Amino acid sequence: MKKEITLKNNKFIFTLFKEYYFKNIENLRPPIEMHNREFGIMTFDSRVIRHLSFSKLGNLKAYIIQNVPSDIFCSNAYYQFPTFPINEKGWKGADMIFDIDLNDLLLPCQKEHTFYICYNCQVVFRDLTKKCHECQHTKILKNTISCFRCINALKKETKNLTEFLKKDFGIKEENIEVSFSGNTGFHVVVFQNNYLMLDSKARSDIVGYVMGKNLSPESLGVRKDKHGYRIKIPLSGYSYGWRKRIVQKMKISEVSNDYLNKFIKKIGGYQSFKNEIDKIASELGLKIDPQVTTDIHRIFRMVGSLNSKSGLSKITCNNLDKFDPMTDSCFFDDNKNIDISLNIPLKFSIKGKKYHLDKSISTVPVSVAVFLISKKLANIISCSS
Repeated sequence: MKKEITLKNNKFIFTLFKEYYFKNIENLRPPIEMHNREFGIMTFDSRVIRHLSFSKLGNLKAYIIQNVPSDIFCSNAYYQFPTFPINEKGWKGADMIFDIDLNDLLLPCQKEHTFYICYNCQVVFRDLTKKCHECQHTKILKNTISCFRCINALKKETKNLTEFLKKDFGIKEENIEVSFSGNTGFHVVVFQNNYLMLDSKARSDIVGYVMGKNLSPESLGVRKDKHGYRIKIPLSGYSYGWRKRIVQKMKISEVSNDYLNKFIKKIGGYQSFKNEIDKIASELGLKIDPQVTTDIHRIFRMVGSLNSKSGLSKITCNNLDKFDPMTDSCFFDDNKNIDISLNIPLKFSIKGKKYHLDKSISTVPVSVAVFLISKKLANIISCSS
């Protein structure tokens, strides 16, 4: 029964993805120096095909229309031989990419709209479970529908990251690109030449910095000694970077040895000062996936392609404040209604309309059907006029 449902869902999604690429193939945005990139696709039967290369955009578009992948990816790296095995490709550098995903933010509201789905029988649970209560299967999928609070939090974190990159690393705004991932996050890409050749270790150091890892009183000139601590203000002062953020957050208006000493004594000494730094770093440090940025051979979803986990498109955000992912990245025409069976009652918004679906069978627009079926929260029944 599960196999029949899956095949029917896949056929429905495949048909609409095919229609999307036929009508919107110009949405595909080729990466810089695409002839030096590795491309990869995911098929609707869950096969991954990598080490593809396209010298011309027309060749890539023809391949996509002919094969209709569920997902399309290209490498952050530039290679001399993109089709060769990974150790023989001839690495020439890589764009630096940051991933800001809802799962890393740990927002209180997430519990309200996160679902756990049995891979075997597709029963949906509200609470995390190690195995299905119905069939005892142990493979459980996690899916989240972002609410407006989630989206606003993701936007805020994304803007904070771009400010870090500009102010602390001197990266020019025109060399930073922000894209909605097509599901529950944003990608921030740095194209600036002096960052292209950084290895994984150097990128890991940058990740640690923006996340506020390993900050210490010593970085502010406060060193522990046998008398408790001693202070020596750094020559560069507290005018930029984490030093500036920390003293501003602590509301230290005057930077001097005497003033800082009085402040540390007031809050309880060296350890209390360190605890306060840790607290500030946790609050102001960015919540990103470190593995994404440090991987210099990673393939990323291509701009303009559809995300099979949502049916939404990865799209560049030129105005993050006005961007609405549930509207701006949804390209399916609602020219017909679709009958779907729900796996669980749902509340959500898409294309500016609120839905409260509490019946086991509902008739919804195409965009809603694609979204919920891609999220594995509903199944196709039939199309109606």
